[in-house]
Parts: sequence; structure tokens; C-alpha cells
Amino acid sequence: MRAAIFLLILAGCKPTKPAGERVVRLVATAEIEGVPEPCGCNSDPLGDVARVATLAKGGLWVDAGSLLYGEGAERPQAEIKAQALARIVQAAKVPIGLGKGDLMKGADKVAPPRLCANVTGVPLQAPQVWQVEDVKVGVFGVGGKGVGSSDPIAAAKAAVAELKAHGADVIVALCGMTRNEARGVLQAVDGIHVGVVGQEVGDGMPEPEPVGAGVLVAPADQARSVALVELHVFDGKPAMVAFAGEAARKREGEKTKKRIDELTAQLKKWRADPSADKSFLAAREQELEELRKRSLEKPATPPATSYFTYSLEPVKVKISRQPAIVDELKKMYAEIGRTNLAAAQKEAPLPREAGKPGFVGMAACEKCHKEAVAFWRGTVHSHAWKSLVDGGKQYNYDCTGCHVTGLNQPGGGNLATIEKQGLVNVQCEVCHGPGSKHVEEAGLEEPKSLTRNPDDRFCADNCHTKEHSDTFQLVPYLRDILGKGHGEKRRQALGDGPTGHELRTQALAAAGR
Repeated sequence: MRAAIFLLILAGCKPTKPAGERVVRLVATAEIEGVPEPCGCNSDPLGDVARVATLAKGGLWVDAGSLLYGEGAERPQAEIKAQALARIVQAAKVPIGLGKGDLMKGADKVAPPRLCANVTGVPLQAPQVWQVEDVKVGVFGVGGKGVGSSDPIAAAKAAVAELKAHGADVIVALCGMTRNEARGVLQAVDGIHVGVVGQEVGDGMPEPEPVGAGVLVAPADQARSVALVELHVFDGKPAMVAFAGEAARKREGEKTKKRIDELTAQLKKWRADPSADKSFLAAREQELEELRKRSLEKPATPPATSYFTYSLEPVKVKISRQPAIVDELKKMYAEIGRTNLAAAQKEAPLPREAGKPGFVGMAACEKCHKEAVAFWRGTVHSHAWKSLVDGGKQYNYDCTGCHVTGLNQPGGGNLATIEKQGLVNVQCEVCHGPGSKHVEEAGLEEPKSLTRNPDDRFCADNCHTKEHSDTFQLVPYLRDILGKGHGEKRRQALGDGPTGHELRTQALAAAGR
């Protein structure tokens, strides 16, 4: 196996497992960055370690590092999430590499012990052999710049030799480094079958990269997609021969269909154009014909010898969650709530700035704007707090800010006071600004202290970002929040059309929620 052999084959439906075949399922994550599950506001949020565990059931889940910390690591709740993640992966017996994100709070915070052959000063495990479907899978780790303290190539060679001595049939390298650094390790070290990139993985690698005698793969960060490698082993001899598999066949089919649709539309225009170049037109006609033939081709049969398949598998909500991990996450959120609330009770809310207004809550607005407030109470924004309470996340700083009014703003409230101040839910002052001056002067203040019409980018730049509101479109969403007493003329000008509620409902149904 001096070089990886790649077959440009498209597989169809999963074939019946031949006699003597063993299927070794490897599920890789990296740069989870202290995010055990995603924000649930998107229609089909990607991620969740409870779902990753389901994908890895019957196989081996490996993690290439940067498990513990990410954005907001300075908050107390970051440590609670890190400890919960450590317990979860330890209970799931996940071999874990070491990445920069694990070292953000110091080497003494690294847990559980890591596989990293070229580092000192952190809890370590020796390279290990795991038995999966009677195939011995050897796993070791190496760190790159900012992680490893010695030569990764020399350490990798020693680790591979050790794993081979213990009878490893397949060797997986957890590379706590960039793709380029990991490529260098696989090129220099014989015997590595699969290298998992662990740094700067972004959206992951949709296709495996052949390097040396093995392949390089990368999941998406925060467990949004896993790198899924299935080794189909015959006669006990794994081989890095790639068979595209169902996932790749589907991707190729989607690309072909997209190109067919594009060409069909373009040719319709070109045929109607007397000045169109005839030779160019003929070439595109031929391309369209070949694409249509390809779309009708029967799936190929997998090779009769050992091979592997690869997919970058999105971790979607349709994947069931492992109950034990769900329970662990519930405990985690409860601890986060207790910790954050206790800390907030020791602090006073930020005072109003001199000469500037503070937050008064919707009850104060209702005295003069009864019709507008009555309309608003019928929108989903006025129930935003309940959606957090139902999930036990109302005191989680990852979530709370977009579900309340004036949190940790001058003249607003903090976690310990917003309920008493009547500032829960998305109220008038979120969009129009703090209203104390407007109330005190009965709307006669000069200059005006409130914003009548927020900028069109206000929603998209604050709470309705692409990470938290995938179906957001300004006009459809405005149709939901404008009406009697609240922008009624503008609502009429928008006319009929899809609403935000309709877009959201359709997306949830498509996601299976």
C-alpha cells in the first residue's frame, strides 16, 4: 500500500454485505470548541454530540482536538461546558487528540488524557489499539505549531511502529494541526491509513485527499459535520482503495442535475438567438446529451477486494440522540443556569448613563400604545423567553441576549433582575431603543429619543443572523410583526406574500421537526 488507489466509481444503494466482509465505521470530529450542541433556533441546526454518538454507534468515534474551549472561554459557563464534554467523550471512550483550543486556559485544564505523541505537560495516553468488527484500529495523535513541543514526524514514526507491534490493521492519526502540516506528516510517515485534520477545519473536506499510502480527511468545526470513513475489509487486509459510495453518488447526481437545469435554460435562449455561434451551440447540445445519459446510468458494483468509502456527513436533527448524553447535557444546562444566576445576583445592573434613557419595559409603553402592544402580544417575539425556559436555557449567555430586552445594557437589567423588571421577551425597546425619556416626557422630548423605523439591517445584524435564523428574509418577517396599531400602513404596502412564519414552518417540516 505505497500509494492510495482511487477508483472513480459511483455507488448506488448500499449493497448486501458479502460473506467475509467486515465494515469498520470511523466517525471523526475536531474543533468542537466547547459547543456540545448548536443553538436550536435554526430550522435544521447542525451539530450535537448526542447525535454524533448515534452516528458512531457500532464503530469508533475519534476526535482530533480543540474539544474544550472556543469563543467566550472566559465565562464561567465555558468551564462547565468543557467539563461536561470531557465526561461525555470519556464515557463514550473516544480517542482524543490535542489542539490549540484545549490549551486556551492552560495545560492543567486539559481533560480527559490525550493522544499526542510530541507534547509534554498535559495528561497523556499512549497510542492505543481499538477492536472494531474484529479489525484492530490503532490511533495516535500529534500536534502542530502551538501544540506540539517536539518534531511531529519523528513522534509519528515511533507511534506507528508501536501500533504495528501491537498488531494494528488500520492506523489513524489525529493531527492537531492545519491541513498543510498534516499533509506533511502523512507524506513523511509510512503506515498511516487515515489522517484527521484538527486545526482550521472550517466546513470540513467534502472529499478525502490521497496522501502517501493513506488519505487525509477533515470534519466541520463544532460537530456540524463529521468525517465518516467506512473501511470494507476482506480477508483481514484493509486497503485504501476508494469506492465513492452512496453519499458521493448523491453529490454527483445533484451536481449533474444542476448542470442539466442550467444548460437547458441557457440553450433555450441560445437557440432563439440568430447570432449564436453554431459550433458552440452544438458543443453544449452534446454536453447536455452526455449529462442526461450519465444521470440514467446504473450504479456501479463495489470492488471484490477491500475498499473504503468517505462522506462529510451533516449532523442533522433527523439523527436520533443518545439518551445518556441528553441527560448529561440537561445537567450541564442546569448547572450553567445556577452558576450564572448566582453570579448575577452579586452584581448590580449597569446604571443609566448620564442624560441618556434607560429601559422601562412594555407595560410602560402600553399606557399610550395599547393597540400596538395588543398586536405585539400576538407575535412570537412576545413569547421568546418561554422558548428558553422550556429548554432550561434561560440563564445561558449563549442564548439569553436575543430573547430578552436590555440585558446587560446601561439602564437595563442583568440575569438576576430582568424578570423582576419586566424585561423578558423581545419587547418594543429592542427595536426602538430604551424608552424612559420618552415616557417621562409623554412623547414630547426633543430631540426624539426613540428610533421609529430601525435600519433594514438591524434584525440580520443582531439576532436574525445566518447562524441563528436560516430562513430570515426581511420582507416576509416584517409581514409578521407589522399590523394594526404597529406599522399598519407599511404592512399594507408590503402586500400579500410569504410570511416569516410560513418560511419557518416549511423549513421545520423539511427538517423533520
